[in-house]
Amino acid sequence: MEKIKLLLLEDLSTDAEIVLRTLEQSGLDFQAVIARNRSEFISSIEQHLFDVILADNTLPQFSASEAIEITKERNIITPFILVTGSISEEYAVNIMKMGACDYILKDRLYRLPNAVLSAIHNFRLDKERKQHLQRIIDNESLMKEAAEIAHFGSWEVDVYNELERWSDENFRILDYDPATTRPSMSNFLLRVHKDDRKIIDQTIKDTIRFFDRKKFNCRISREDGSIRHITSELVVKRDETGNVIRINGFIWDITEAKEAEIKEQQIAADLIQRNKDLEQFAYIISHNLRAPVANIVGLSNLLAEDDFTETDKNMFLKEVVVSVNKVDDIIRDLNHILQVKHQSNDNKETVVFSTLVEDIKAILGEYLRNKDVHIACDFEAVGEMRTLKSYLHSIFYNLISNSIKFRQAGNPTHISIKSELTDNRLILTFKDNGIGIDLERHKDKLFVLYKRFHADRAEGKGMGLYMVKSQVDTLGGQIFVNSRINEGTEFRLVFEV
Repeated sequence: MEKIKLLLLEDLSTDAEIVLRTLEQSGLDFQAVIARNRSEFISSIEQHLFDVILADNTLPQFSASEAIEITKERNIITPFILVTGSISEEYAVNIMKMGACDYILKDRLYRLPNAVLSAIHNFRLDKERKQHLQRIIDNESLMKEAAEIAHFGSWEVDVYNELERWSDENFRILDYDPATTRPSMSNFLLRVHKDDRKIIDQTIKDTIRFFDRKKFNCRISREDGSIRHITSELVVKRDETGNVIRINGFIWDITEAKEAEIKEQQIAADLIQRNKDLEQFAYIISHNLRAPVANIVGLSNLLAEDDFTETDKNMFLKEVVVSVNKVDDIIRDLNHILQVKHQSNDNKETVVFSTLVEDIKAILGEYLRNKDVHIACDFEAVGEMRTLKSYLHSIFYNLISNSIKFRQAGNPTHISIKSELTDNRLILTFKDNGIGIDLERHKDKLFVLYKRFHADRAEGKGMGLYMVKSQVDTLGGQIFVNSRINEGTEFRLVFEV
């Protein structure tokens, strides 16, 4: 919180010192200007903007009420707190009617720090909200004004006399014309959003039958189609035999607060997504580049040996070029990731599944042949997808490489990849004949970062499935797993199309 700028209207130095010391001892971070008379007060408010004004009421030839009038004349809207030695209740009412938001007696200065913070907080939320309602809320005319300021509506059902009454603010919040609309529970429910109406109707009925008080939140739909958020509370009064005699209801329009909350949640979600994108970016750099670079290094070493014919070396050189091109493709794709935000359509492209698999085969190179790996693809149902190529490449690469890492020793590795289209959903199935996963033990930890399920396999880093799940989520899809020990694993990726 920034340093509070405070104006203190006080002619006695000792009293001013006590007030400032009280604020300092509370830990309040503030900067104070002291005005000792009318001219200094006027000069101060004309030269500076203050967060709060504290004013004594017993200055010679000048009073707190005059100070308030001066701020009004100059259109200065600042929280005003009266700090005085004594005060009558009548004067307290009048000074708060004029615009003061609180008053503190000098023998109770321990209340002052919290009063200052509260006044500033309320002022920043709603500059027009008047705190004079604190002691005079029972006055009907002032309560009406309070309802308008606080967006607070009220209604009453008189069961014995069969009468229903709504406050003016209740009509305004629900967007009804008092001249043409009869106050009734049915008219209230007509304004409740259609998706909330059934449960709110039941809540009201249950409250009247079983409870004395109930609070609930819901949305309302106005005549112009705009949506507002409200908090409502019902208070049920019963006679000695338990029969309902009166129902009071209150509604608060909390739309601004709700929208601020939603905005904060969106900001938090955006930050989480940005962190995920950065994590994925770092992962793809370290993993997707590793295989082609290792391929290049291995082939370069072979080229340096004298045991191979020129024909062999030309073949190695061609494979080096292929791997270099794949590195270039990955780098360009990674550069593309940096521009991804909220999965914008502008960053998506059509990815052909068969081409993607061939690219990954080329990256893995000799590794596939040495491990006796066979990949069979069936993309007849759906052959392509418009998506983020880098993410889909990483998903395919991880699922294929996982099948190779966790193969059954001594047996050829068979991997099948198939596409299906069911109920406007694209389903990609990856199936292998590997060692499988014990889902009864590991199902809840399957996609947790750095969790490994085969400690005896050095290749496993515990990152692949975490990244696959994260990237599938980013692409708006779902992932399902079916696996049995020594029988293999099947991953199903489901995307809406």
